[in-house]
Amino acid sequence: MGYVLGVSSGAFGVTGAEERPQLAGLLKKAQTSITKGVNFVQLDLESLSEFEEPELEKNMKNNIKDKLGIDFGIHSETKAFGVEAAELDSAIKMEYDRSHKRIVEILKHSKQIGSKYVLIHSSESEPFPLLERTLQSCDLMDVDGGKLGDFLNKDENKWLINWVFTGREDGKNEEIVECAFNAWVAKEKKEEIKSEEIENEFKKKNIRPRDFIFMEVWGGSRLSESLRRRIDDEREYIERTLTKKYSEFSAEQKESMNMRIKMGLETMLKDHQSYLVQFVQSKGLHYGPERLAYYLMAKWMEKNKDREPLWEKIVNASIKFFARRDMKSLEEWMRSNEISLGNLSIDDDKFRLMHQLWVPAVSARYIYGHFFPKKEYEDQYKDPKKSLDGMIFAFESPMGGRGIEEWLRLGNPYLYYFLVEEANQKVGNEVFAVAMDFEHMLSLRVDPSLVIDLLPENGGKNVRVIHAGWPTTLAPSHLPIEIGSNQQRYLYEMYFKLRQKGFGKDGKDYFIVFERGGPETFQQSIVSLKLIVKFLDKDTPPDKLPAEFFGLDIGQMASSERQKVAIREHAYDPLKGLISVPEEEHGFLGKAAIEKGKGEEWRKEKYK
Repeated sequence: MGYVLGVSSGAFGVTGAEERPQLAGLLKKAQTSITKGVNFVQLDLESLSEFEEPELEKNMKNNIKDKLGIDFGIHSETKAFGVEAAELDSAIKMEYDRSHKRIVEILKHSKQIGSKYVLIHSSESEPFPLLERTLQSCDLMDVDGGKLGDFLNKDENKWLINWVFTGREDGKNEEIVECAFNAWVAKEKKEEIKSEEIENEFKKKNIRPRDFIFMEVWGGSRLSESLRRRIDDEREYIERTLTKKYSEFSAEQKESMNMRIKMGLETMLKDHQSYLVQFVQSKGLHYGPERLAYYLMAKWMEKNKDREPLWEKIVNASIKFFARRDMKSLEEWMRSNEISLGNLSIDDDKFRLMHQLWVPAVSARYIYGHFFPKKEYEDQYKDPKKSLDGMIFAFESPMGGRGIEEWLRLGNPYLYYFLVEEANQKVGNEVFAVAMDFEHMLSLRVDPSLVIDLLPENGGKNVRVIHAGWPTTLAPSHLPIEIGSNQQRYLYEMYFKLRQKGFGKDGKDYFIVFERGGPETFQQSIVSLKLIVKFLDKDTPPDKLPAEFFGLDIGQMASSERQKVAIREHAYDPLKGLISVPEEEHGFLGKAAIEKGKGEEWRKEKYK
């Protein structure tokens, strides 16, 4: 109990040919820790088919756990392994269904073979701003696993349709018709009407159509433009029928025409509202329809924030994070970005366009819905939590895409911390957890130090998995942690800060896993991490670390005595090739060994 030090197995699909036989399946992967000085290994899952390995459950228990004393966790499928990983925050029905079934299967099999945890990347779906260039199915889901069209048709949610058309929850079609009709009647010359004239009438009635949604569904047109076209179509039709201009109509003909225009507007609005419901559950292809689901779910969460706490928690946390990152007070940051705490609504254009503030909340709510399926959908979506008895489910930041480092839907651990907290409260047990990978975080422009500072006082107890490695900003690197390096010290400082917030202090298992880059990276990294764990357990402050931490005590591999020997031996390296005294490099004993073909053995033994 406490800190469990481990290594990752590596993935068969991304390793060199010489190493593949050691990574051919979960059983082989589990054996990779035998020679690494640890008894825990994180298995990199590359396919569900790996669970079909013959007698896997028996072998993992008898050979791995009982005979070798090795425990393991599972890093679930990820696009980094070249896999179509589950996208739990997707609103596309096909992907929602596939991801749910896949995560249920992964958790079930992981539990059967005795895994300590299953870890997934928090979000690997298409970044929200890129959706406008991404062709997708229009068959959309709500956050709880129902079809979005059915969601909109429920009596308690029909206000969302009114909101799309009027910008108000209590808006009515009649008001829209009245505005458009008044704009027509007010024209002195009954010729082509302008959309601006209709919009002026909207302002008088506080009608603010959500054109950022309307334009997506109706081919780039604003609602005012659609109304304008309908009026002109009716006028032109009647003028052609009567073969004369409106100015030549009799009073009776003008009244009849006006009635026809009004009825046409009413019909158009009903048709448009019906089409919106049909559109979000159609099989047609469209560029980025997922955005519609996210807009609608964001508004729904915003309205129901009393029973949807993820909205305010994650939105406020996003603002707090960016303000601190930019070294501004909350008030200064919001003022500079022209948003206010009292108007954190996607109705506000400034706020809505800052997708990094609210998209994470909707993303988290979609993920939450997979683990707490509604009773009405339980036949279609099995509860994944049934496999979490005694097993942790952890969320880790994915790697940042270069050029879109900050565009992932839910990449910041500080934000998905609130998803973990909310899910654990609902379950009544700490089965959901945060995993931190500093390399991944830095690649997303997320400073680990800032995230740890922002976590609540006891927030470290929810950080149950750490992926350790040289904290570079260019992922994937997975470089070794050299003993006595600045990187080793940096990691210790971060882990120590986390420990002050509960990381590893309550007797539960906290996993520190060195994620390998290649076979040559293990030795020093494991020694470095063992030193880190040793002094964490002692609560040694970073500025009080002894020489031993840096590998400078007598007898250690990097002791000062050994370093002095190495320095003396290489002092004349710059002169190599300039003088002809071979004994300067090998010594007399070394020369004799080389002449007998034993040079390599001599080099290995010379420091012992």
